Amino acid sequence: MTLPPPRLDDLTWADMMAAVRRRIPAESDGRWTLHAPVDPGVTLLELFAYLLEQRLYWLDQVPDALVVAILRLLGSDPPRPAVPAATVLRLTAEWPDTAVPVVPAGTALSRDPRGLIPFCLDDDVAVYPLDPSAGITVVTDRDRTADLRTGRPVALLAADGGPARVALTLPLAGAHPAPGPLSLLFGLDAPAACVPSWLPGAVGDVPPPAELTWSWFRPGTDRAGAFARVDDGTAGLRRPGVVRLHPPADWTTLDRGVLLTADAATFAAPPRLLRLDVNVSAARNRRRRTATAREVAEQTEAWLKLPGQRLVLPDAGGRLLDAAAVIAGQEWRPVPDFTFGAPGDRVFTLDRAAGALVFGDGLTGAVPRPGDEVHVVYGLGGGREGNGGLTDNWLPADGPIARRGALSGANPVQAAGGADPETVAGARDRAGGSLGEVTRAVTAEDFVTLARTTPGVAVARAHASVGEHPGFPCAAVPGAVTVRIVPGVPRDDDPAGQVAAPVPDPGALCAVARRLAGARLLTSEVFVRPPDYREVALRVDLAGAPADRARVAAVLTAALRRHLDPLVGGEDAGGWPFGGPLRPAALLRAAQRALGDLAEVAGVAIGLDGAAPGEDCRDVRLRAAELPVLRSVRTRVSAASGGGEGLE
Repeated sequence: MTLPPPRLDDLTWADMMAAVRRRIPAESDGRWTLHAPVDPGVTLLELFAYLLEQRLYWLDQVPDALVVAILRLLGSDPPRPAVPAATVLRLTAEWPDTAVPVVPAGTALSRDPRGLIPFCLDDDVAVYPLDPSAGITVVTDRDRTADLRTGRPVALLAADGGPARVALTLPLAGAHPAPGPLSLLFGLDAPAACVPSWLPGAVGDVPPPAELTWSWFRPGTDRAGAFARVDDGTAGLRRPGVVRLHPPADWTTLDRGVLLTADAATFAAPPRLLRLDVNVSAARNRRRRTATAREVAEQTEAWLKLPGQRLVLPDAGGRLLDAAAVIAGQEWRPVPDFTFGAPGDRVFTLDRAAGALVFGDGLTGAVPRPGDEVHVVYGLGGGREGNGGLTDNWLPADGPIARRGALSGANPVQAAGGADPETVAGARDRAGGSLGEVTRAVTAEDFVTLARTTPGVAVARAHASVGEHPGFPCAAVPGAVTVRIVPGVPRDDDPAGQVAAPVPDPGALCAVARRLAGARLLTSEVFVRPPDYREVALRVDLAGAPADRARVAAVLTAALRRHLDPLVGGEDAGGWPFGGPLRPAALLRAAQRALGDLAEVAGVAIGLDGAAPGEDCRDVRLRAAELPVLRSVRTRVSAASGGGEGLE
């Protein structure tokens, strides 16, 4: 139960004066007889009541410095700074020479004609020439190029644990050597929990779902080889990201084929490709700038040996993100506030609105000396203004790169993630909301919550079995907890490509186990496992011969498969409950609801683990951590209607 915040300012001046006047006769022993405002003593009491009312008002107001200090004591972040928006830029270049140009990291491009919202490249980009008449080809078990060009998801690798491969052919032109890596954007159909690698919320150390091997080949020949290095931003095709392939020295753009193989495709579901772009780099609404001693000399020479000195940086008003300063040869670092500063600490805070560095008062932060030589490197940008849609009019903002030739860009993904600086009130609300977050695994529900919210992996459901130990399946072991997780995999209108019984990949199991190991109690032993599935076969008896038997069979199969689905099944469509019994009456109701007027359902029989559906109408029980997976549905016309003809 949440306690209401205390209110200290609960007395008014009139309340205090009324209380004081009632005490005057007793306190003065009856000698103070005039209690009107004209009496000097009453005037003094009114003055004291006024001052006390002001003190009570101040007591009820929590200053920002105290809020920030309490946030830090609670282990919560102080008000967060602005966050730069991020996107991926696909570059096109036309140079006067024939060499492949390399656009250096930090190059600023902007979609704003005035260049006020520039995005800087995270990495160097070798802009390889592309053949406009050719396109990217994708070959898995068959040619999937048409699907990719029409925007349909392409399943790259299987999820059956066996070997798999996909061959990509890039539309590179000419026979140019490699001045830099091949930069490819893999736009994947991934769950929301798998944040794209370029966005601020991406997890850096998420394990891959399968071990992948990247190599190159020359189409139409036997020439092939391995890349010298691979920087995989997709974390093994777990999330959308940029992949940088570093070719060997003898590679040319004739070797435009990319081969991706897996000895064991242990994905929870086949990774689905939505788009593939060449010559790309992540870019952020952030620019670096340096303020030299000459640029700020006028300010530093005007400093006094007084607290509260400020240093306004050029062009930083409303856009200051971060800064690092060297003053008189010594490094000064930014801090959120001066609450825990010492007199000798060389620290400063950032004033984003003014674009200035603010120094301490000599008690909670050192005061810089007048005339000290100052060198500041700072970042500009951030905020919601960088977020935006898809455009192809990105041009260089400034710098020598704009004069070397024609450089342009497009962002195939939206610019997102930009946020304005957090206010103290916003930080206080965030900290208040975080007090209810689960950070320690004590109860079974805590294990479930922590498993489902593991950063970087998509865990749709989880179940914690207290006392279950994999080494002792027939006994309850004190302190042992086995957590079974169901991964989030696509569920769309096409059941052909769906994974009926999703099993988490090894990387997801490791990520969840690592998180639970850090949150468990010292005496707990935690095991993370995939769910236990039980194969189910159903027979649906129809009371009359339907007019369209094929349609009835298809509708029944789809409806019952969805009803028993571990992700979207159950009465609440939140997934079939762990250990939930299979009730013929409930299955009959789901079948009849799906069929409507097509046919009348007379009964449903259930078979488990390969057994044929029996005539018994009793419930079929599952163990606490088990889930059903529907393998077959057979329909037949019941004997009461004059036959036993079956339909598959």
